[in-house]
Amino acid sequence: MRKGLSWLHRWVSLMAGLVLVVLGLSGSLLVWQAELDAALNPGWFRALPTCDGAGVAGTAQDRPVARVLALLAQAAPGRQAGIVVAPHEAGAAYQVWERRDRQGVRREHFIDPTCGRYLGFRDRGLVRWDAAHFVPTVYELHRYFWSGESGATVAGTGGLVLFGLGLTGLVLAWPRQALRWASWRRVLTIRWDSAPARRWYDVHRTVGLWLLPVLLLISLTGAALVFGNTARAWVAAVLPTQADVRMARAKTTSKATPDTTPSTISKADKTDKPDTRLNDQASPDDWVDMAQQQFPAARWSRVTMPVGNGPVEVRLLQPGEPRADTGNTRVRLSPQGVVLNRYDPLNAPAGNVLLNWLFPLHSAEAFGAVLRVVWSVFGLLPTLLLGTGLWLWWRRRRAVARARPDAALRAA
Repeated sequence: MRKGLSWLHRWVSLMAGLVLVVLGLSGSLLVWQAELDAALNPGWFRALPTCDGAGVAGTAQDRPVARVLALLAQAAPGRQAGIVVAPHEAGAAYQVWERRDRQGVRREHFIDPTCGRYLGFRDRGLVRWDAAHFVPTVYELHRYFWSGESGATVAGTGGLVLFGLGLTGLVLAWPRQALRWASWRRVLTIRWDSAPARRWYDVHRTVGLWLLPVLLLISLTGAALVFGNTARAWVAAVLPTQADVRMARAKTTSKATPDTTPSTISKADKTDKPDTRLNDQASPDDWVDMAQQQFPAARWSRVTMPVGNGPVEVRLLQPGEPRADTGNTRVRLSPQGVVLNRYDPLNAPAGNVLLNWLFPLHSAEAFGAVLRVVWSVFGLLPTLLLGTGLWLWWRRRRAVARARPDAALRAA
C-alpha cells in the first residue's frame, strides 16, 4: 500500500503542482488584501481630506447611501448599482459595485458623499497589473483562475487535491515504530549535515508534517467556499442548520413576499410593524435604518439593491462575529421596507456556526496579525514542496537512467 500511495502522491503532485503553487502564492498576498489595497490606493481606502468649504456634509451624514447613488447617476449615467459598500475606515470612500456582466467583469465605483466627489472606478475581472487593479487581479486568479466559474471549479478541486496530498503524505511519513519517540524525532527533524538527497527529503517530509494542520484546514475550507452549496448540504445532513437567507446571484422575483419558513423568521419579525408606505419604495437609507433596528449594536457593511420588485439585503457586522471585515448578519426586506427575514450568526445553530467560520479560518482574519503571518508563510509551502519533490524525482530518474546501462553491461 505504501508503494501505491507513494506513486499516487508523487504523480498527483507533479500534475497538480502548478495549480497548487498559484493558489499558495496568491493566497499569501490575499491574507493582507485590505492592507495592500489601501497602500496601493490610499485615495480610495484611506480617510479622505476634508472638503474645501461646507460641502454637503449634513446631507451625506444623514442619507449617505442616497447621496452616493445620486453622485453615481451624475458621474456615470446609465450605470446600475448592484451593491453599495460602506467604507472600512471612517472617512474613506464608499464603493458601488455593479453586477457582473456576461464576461464576469464588475465595475467598482468610488465615491465621496461628504464632499460630493466621484473618485474613479476599476474593473474587477480584468487582468491588469496597475495599482488600482493589482489586488482584484490577484483575487480573481486565486478564486477564479481568470476563467469564471470553470476556473473556480479548478481552484476548488485544487483545494481537495491538496487535502488528499496532505493525508497521503502523513501516511507515507508515519514511522513504522510509531510508539517510539526516537522514530518521531527522526521524521520531525531535518539532518542538515546529511547528503543533499537525504537533506532535501527531510525538508520535504518534515516541513510538510509540521504545517500539516494548517494545510488540511486551509485546503478544506477553500474547497468548501468554492463548492458552497455542497458544503452547506453536507453540514446540514449532520448538524442543525438554519435555512440560508443569502440572496441568490442574479435572482429576480416578480413579487416580494415574506418568507414564512419558521427557521428564518423570528418572533420579533412577526411583531414588527412594517413601513406604512406599502405602495412606495423606501429609500436605501431607510432600508439600512430598518435593518439596524433589528440589530442595534451592529453597523451596516453592504446593501444589495433590489432587481425589479425583488428583495433588498442589508449586511451588517455585529461585535464578536468571526467575519471581521463585513460580518455575516443579514436582514432581507421588501423594497417597501417590510422585513422578510433576518439572520443572526451569534445566535445560529451549530451548522451555521461552522459555515460562518469557513472564510475567517481560510483567510485568518479572525486570528490577528501573528497567525495571519503564519498563514501567509504557509502560502509558500506548495512551492517548497513542489520544488523539493521535483528535485528528488529528477534525481531518482537520473539514477534509474544511469543504472540501466550498468545492468546491461553486467548481463553481457
